[in-house]
Amino acid sequence: MKFVELIERNNFAKGEDLESEALIVAQKVLCNMGLDMIPRSYADFLRKYNGIKYDGIYLFGATVDDDMDIIDKNEQMDKPENTILLGYNEFDLLCYDFKSKQYKIVDRSDFEVLDTYEENEIDEALTAIFNAQ
Repeated sequence: MKFVELIERNNFAKGEDLESEALIVAQKVLCNMGLDMIPRSYADFLRKYNGIKYDGIYLFGATVDDDMDIIDKNEQMDKPENTILLGYNEFDLLCYDFKSKQYKIVDRSDFEVLDTYEENEIDEALTAIFNAQ
């Protein structure tokens, strides 16, 4: 994975190790908020890296600090309809559109879709949010 190489080359701060119960609770809370489940590919990513922050770029995790908590950020931040917010940088959001089953990089100001990635292209989507600055 290109993204794992990117993580290993840089000094990224990551959340605490993911506990299975935390992921289950996050899934339930997001569903109760009217959102869909965290996509399987992102859940797999969380098992290895439960949230990451680096130089103004954030990928959310389950039960991590306020900067990276997926539940808090989905409650607090504006995002396109039918999406779960997974992360952001200064200009863009990383969302998962649960209707189209795609990762999307969207402009933070007007939600214009800049790039789309199929669920199996998570590596490309994660790399894109870090390289989009």
